[in-house]
Amino acid sequence: MKDNEPNKKNEFEKELDDLKEWEENQYNPGYYIGTGRIPEPIKGVGKYPFIQIIIGLIILLPIIVAIIDETNVLNIIAFIIPAIIGFSLVYGGIIKLINMKKIRKGNQRFRI
Repeated sequence: MKDNEPNKKNEFEKELDDLKEWEENQYNPGYYIGTGRIPEPIKGVGKYPFIQIIIGLIILLPIIVAIIDETNVLNIIAFIIPAIIGFSLVYGGIIKLINMKKIRKGNQRFRI
């Protein structure tokens, strides 16, 4: 089992090096970064919609407090853009959860 640990460490370091190279050269025209695939750390963000929903709710929390606290209209207007971002994150997370459940349900039908 210990033989597998160095492989994981080397694979992780390779992914970090690839990500660093991608960050440094993503805007250089003509620089070949790879096959155009998204690096694994960036691709993995969409796998956890609960985190996305929690972040959206954290963004919406001050807006909810401001509405309950009956603050000025100008203060509420200042919250419009964060509200849009928060609602978008929550909505997107819920849609991802629904899609993940549909996919899991569909895969269970075909199991023997």
